[in-house]
Amino acid sequence: MEEKYAEVISEIEILEICLNDLKFKKHNFPDPENYPDVTATFSASKSKFRQEDGHLEVFQDAEFLLEEFTEDRKKSRKIFELKAGFQIIYKLSVAIDEDVFEVFKKRNIPVNLHPYARELIQSSLARVGLPLFTLPVLKIKR
Repeated sequence: MEEKYAEVISEIEILEICLNDLKFKKHNFPDPENYPDVTATFSASKSKFRQEDGHLEVFQDAEFLLEEFTEDRKKSRKIFELKAGFQIIYKLSVAIDEDVFEVFKKRNIPVNLHPYARELIQSSLARVGLPLFTLPVLKIKR
């Protein structure tokens, strides 16, 4: 498995990253006294891929939720929610199977997508008049 993954990584190049779908909504304005005590959740969930003609096409969903909690942390209130769909096109001449793609989507797709998601979240928050939030550094666990 690692040999096949290494072969894929040695050959792959990003050709294009596109935002195909975007929905975001401001639910509430945060309480200024509690604003530092918010929780942000970012996940890159569903992934699909197809490969043809020397290209690997990946469709990746991403979600972001900003919540504010009560003092006792028992209740939360949505502040902002974002759902996005990205398309990433790679140049790749070797075949990739489901097993290799599982490793690739955990190790590589987040690294490739993170800068785009970070900018998208920050600019979307600004568009709805909320204080800016920057996604933290991406840490990939093996």
